[in-house]
Amino acid sequence: MRMILTILIIAILLPACKSGRRMTPAPQTPRPAPERVAEPPVEEPQAEIPVLEESFEFERKEDEVKHQVNRYFVIIGSFRISENAARYRNSIETKGFSPVILRSETGLHRISVGSFANEAAARQQVMEIRRSWPEHNDTWLLIRKDL
Repeated sequence: MRMILTILIIAILLPACKSGRRMTPAPQTPRPAPERVAEPPVEEPQAEIPVLEESFEFERKEDEVKHQVNRYFVIIGSFRISENAARYRNSIETKGFSPVILRSETGLHRISVGSFANEAAARQQVMEIRRSWPEHNDTWLLIRKDL
């Protein structure tokens, strides 16, 4: 009896699974490729470089001899207390800088890491320092007033 019942169920289900129609995929209309729009090149925003003009004296005579003809100085730090300036100068020497301490007319001790006769070259170094050492992104330009 079971056998007959199984055959009967198969006979009923088998024709239901087959359809007389063939399944063919629906024709697809070709879609145009998305149009590529050329984007303008992304330019790095030019950060404003603070500039200050003031008179100053070199802390060491040998620094004055080396930099006396230059008018533009790249400043990486300013301190009221000379010991703090000296400590900072020593710490940035480990990064490869050749820092010079300048005593400004306002009484601050400025740490210069480059001096130039040409303003464009000084600005170039400010930007290079900002790119290479993000912790020094506040580097600025000092213009010597008395030259």
